[in-house]
Amino acid sequence: MLNVIVIILCLAIFVRLFTYQRDGARFSRWKSGMAATVMVCCGSAVIHIATGDLVVQIEAWPLLALLAFLAAAIMRCGGNIAAVLRGPDAWDGRRDRRRGSDAR
Repeated sequence: MLNVIVIILCLAIFVRLFTYQRDGARFSRWKSGMAATVMVCCGSAVIHIATGDLVVQIEAWPLLALLAFLAAAIMRCGGNIAAVLRGPDAWDGRRDRRRGSDAR
């Protein structure tokens, strides 16, 4: 049962990171590399579970909780790894610049 949950969470993380669109966000090689590393890890976990090389034991429930937390954070931040690191409620200058003089 835990194998199925891990596959679902890893696929959700992989798909959300893969479909992220910058929409004016600045490019950062470090953050892009981190997103690619997370995608590789999630993809390889799915492949290893599907081929039977990896079986998630019941004792690994803390790892499953950590994976669920990461999946929720990535979904909440729209697939933006940088937003996951700084938090979704951090100040974003683009929001205030769009409003123009109304923000003052």
